[in-house]
Amino acid sequence: MRRNSIISALTVLLFVLSLGALADQSYRLGANDVIRVTVYGHADLSTVARVAENGGVTIPIIGEVSLGGLTGREAELKIQSLLKEQKIVKSPQVTLIVDKYESQRVSVLGEVKKPGVYPITRGSSLMDLISEAGGLGEEAGEVAIVTRKDEGAGRGRVIDLVSLLEGSAVTPEPTVADGDRIFVPRMERFYIYGQVNKPGAYRLERGMTVMQALSVASGLTDKGTERGIKVRRKSGDGTEQEFSAQLTQRIQANDVIYVNESIF
Repeated sequence: MRRNSIISALTVLLFVLSLGALADQSYRLGANDVIRVTVYGHADLSTVARVAENGGVTIPIIGEVSLGGLTGREAELKIQSLLKEQKIVKSPQVTLIVDKYESQRVSVLGEVKKPGVYPITRGSSLMDLISEAGGLGEEAGEVAIVTRKDEGAGRGRVIDLVSLLEGSAVTPEPTVADGDRIFVPRMERFYIYGQVNKPGAYRLERGMTVMQALSVASGLTDKGTERGIKVRRKSGDGTEQEFSAQLTQRIQANDVIYVNESIF
């Protein structure tokens, strides 16, 4: 099933996220990030420091250096330049690693195992953040809605998780930015009642037909008939319609299927 492929892929992502890595060059330093600065061959100049609210970081001998808003590489070059200008090191080789990402955060809500607010790390993508939140919950649907912090409610971008993981997505996987909100809605359902062996509510799979819905409900009872199956469906304006359905007809979210009893 597609759901199993989603869960398997997210498990792999969780493992990858557990590995340490250098600061991604697209990530920009901000207040409360903790960085590790190493100057090759000069242990006395190396330090671990937290970026201050004003973006400043205290580097041994140099003093406070404004690094807020810079990428890791830009910060390395700035420190190297200052070491040379102040004649502290002739040919400095500086490495900067982000030990703790704290300045940029994203909310991950809905049907994930650990909803909450998570820091952005190394240019985090949508799937990175869902993995950080423990992966999809049992009731998760197949899409995620990403809303930027400057967008109003209802204006989020709907991302198809299945096509993303299958590699068939038309657009590349989106990266996330500070203040974004990721929401994974509950799975879509359909309902089936009447003369089936297991009536109730079931997960709606893509492209599911009435015949497949009957199969999910363990088929017809001895009294059931495939003729005259009714589907009750709500439209966008809240009105409800009922119609007879063919076995090959596709069903939609929240459809209610009723299987009649055979008169023979």
